[in-house]
Amino acid sequence: MPFLKRFYQHFLKILLIPLFVGIILLFFFESPVLNGFILGTTVSIILLGNWFYHLEKAKQEDENRVKTGTVTRVIIVIVACLVWYRFMAYINIFGMIVGLSFTYILMMYRAIKELRK
Repeated sequence: MPFLKRFYQHFLKILLIPLFVGIILLFFFESPVLNGFILGTTVSIILLGNWFYHLEKAKQEDENRVKTGTVTRVIIVIVACLVWYRFMAYINIFGMIVGLSFTYILMMYRAIKELRK
């Protein structure tokens, strides 16, 4: 199994935990914050998959310029914001921001952990 695929699966396992916890909590507490958190975490998982897809593709190609799919990720976040805008009464933006931040927090944590070795 390629290194990046294992890396992606490791992050995916970590991101699925708060997603499932949020879904379970949603059964007990109907809250716009939880809805936003679930939406943000789901989009965060999509962003992670997109980032690793482009990184793996750049690794296989022999170009000087590495494309990480930034435009695609921005479009995905814009679509998530449009979903929030359309369903503002049911989705809290702060919960969505926390969910969206998970991927980047995990990446920074992993990078800091690697630097301290």
